[in-house]
Amino acid sequence: MLFYRLLIMIASPVILGHILWKSTSNHDSRYFWQRLGFQYSSLPENCLWFHCASVGEVNTLLPLLKNLHAKKPQLKFLITTNTVTGGKIVSQQKLDYLFHSYLPFDWVFCIRRFIKTAKPEALYVLETEIWPNLFRWCFNRGIAIHIINARLSSKTSTAKPWVKSLLKTALSNVSSISARTEHDARGYALLGADKTRIATLGNLKFTTALSTSQSMEDKSFSSSRDFVLVASTHDDEELQIYKLWKTLNRQELLVIAPRHPERAASIVKNLNCGTIAIRSRNQPISSETSVYLLDTVGELKNYFKNAKLVVMGGSFTPIGGHNILEPASYNNAIITGPHMENFTQELALMLEKQAIIQVASYDELAVQMGRLLDDADAREELQQNTARLTHNVEEILQGYTSLILGET
Repeated sequence: MLFYRLLIMIASPVILGHILWKSTSNHDSRYFWQRLGFQYSSLPENCLWFHCASVGEVNTLLPLLKNLHAKKPQLKFLITTNTVTGGKIVSQQKLDYLFHSYLPFDWVFCIRRFIKTAKPEALYVLETEIWPNLFRWCFNRGIAIHIINARLSSKTSTAKPWVKSLLKTALSNVSSISARTEHDARGYALLGADKTRIATLGNLKFTTALSTSQSMEDKSFSSSRDFVLVASTHDDEELQIYKLWKTLNRQELLVIAPRHPERAASIVKNLNCGTIAIRSRNQPISSETSVYLLDTVGELKNYFKNAKLVVMGGSFTPIGGHNILEPASYNNAIITGPHMENFTQELALMLEKQAIIQVASYDELAVQMGRLLDDADAREELQQNTARLTHNVEEILQGYTSLILGET
């Protein structure tokens, strides 16, 4: 712990600069102050506190919170996020029992100020967000820490010995760990977590299928053209996919939804496409439009619902992939790339059911896109296989609900 505190102290100027840059680039002063431990006056006390890294974790959590509220309406929930986009998803819910704050960075004085203001009853951390100072301070204040939908990336599992030692110390402060899979449960045990505090409850991401009907209608998207959706893309993926799309010479519209919408200007510059329409500017789609840039937050579900084909980004560059279960809940025909390290269990399940196509390269992606767009029967078969995916989502949801209600 001493080495960790020294390390973040040395890195403080860089961390502070990054926080300032993110706040400025997103025009969100609240992000700056709350990451530094200030401006929490609007938060109610004694909430159940849930921490989500970003958009994916927030979307995973929301069905659980709505289920908890239905069973115990007096509960109030505080969601903290590390990112502005994650915060926007929470704010868009407009639910009187749901509150948002940015998580203060793991400096002790920031954590202390936040906890003294919010006075949370318990902390539920989604997936892999392990912050040593946060965990220690919560433990010292008698705030139970539960890691839910717990997973471990290969990067964490193969970390350097000093990092593993730090994580083991942090995990000693945790009351329970509810893992997605037995594999994840074993991983936490190998990190040094108390085996008696580890259980396997299943993958909460499966419950995104339950929230399909809750997506908002996008009345602004009125194009009657068929479209291919390229979702959650990262740097360079947009350009490479646009290049191959031009070689296919398709009549469909290509919709690109970057993982980080603030990259929109650089994407437009890189594509150098004269027939691009941009969602944030409400630019109309005409018969001449070849690319539609979906650079907004909270609308992706509407496009999943109507896509002829979905290509999942974050998988053609070593990011580790993104949640393929969300488009699966809309019975989409889905293609993903080779880098799916963060979603190995989901990918294995969908490949087993022949409910997704994984390609190894952009060249192979071009072949599969052309085949599925031309062959309606092949595309429909893939969609039907996706629809047949049967996850026992109610059992998973009730398992996590019972865990949390049993602790309150």
